[in-house]
Amino acid sequence: MPASTGGSAATAVVVADGSFETIRFRHAGLDPDVVVRSSLRLMEFLPRLAARVEQMRERMLEPRESLELAEHALQLRYATVNESPIHPGTLLTARRAEDQGVDLWTTTNRVQENLIRGGVADGRRDSRGVLRSVRALRGIDSKVTINKGLWGIAERLLGGETQPVRETVSLPV
Repeated sequence: MPASTGGSAATAVVVADGSFETIRFRHAGLDPDVVVRSSLRLMEFLPRLAARVEQMRERMLEPRESLELAEHALQLRYATVNESPIHPGTLLTARRAEDQGVDLWTTTNRVQENLIRGGVADGRRDSRGVLRSVRALRGIDSKVTINKGLWGIAERLLGGETQPVRETVSLPV
């Protein structure tokens, strides 16, 4: 999924571990040859990644599927849907007109932005009457975890699989 870096124009794609080969290298004491080899390996996977994104753009979601995606996405951040500060459908809200659409790619990106950037609320209040909303994620580890999880959910929907029910999830926020 495109991952926002908070105001920067840079975009990253984070996919689930089982989708493509993982390419990692340490930034400390970086060997230029390792960077070149890793970059060439990454270039080999770009056509497959582009094809997968195109498949997601072509896959139109039924309203029930969009809501199912949002429910499972909430469970990437919160132990249960009931413990989340918003109704799952709130994650489907587009922030911009160009983000509206019912295809899997657009829907997943809306959900991803709302989960990571936060700031979305649907009128739910806590016991003190304070409006509840999704908080922005700050840590890179939690952003990567969310992005990998969302990619996995999107791939399962793309493949026509049902989403596994998750009872509890813990994620450092």
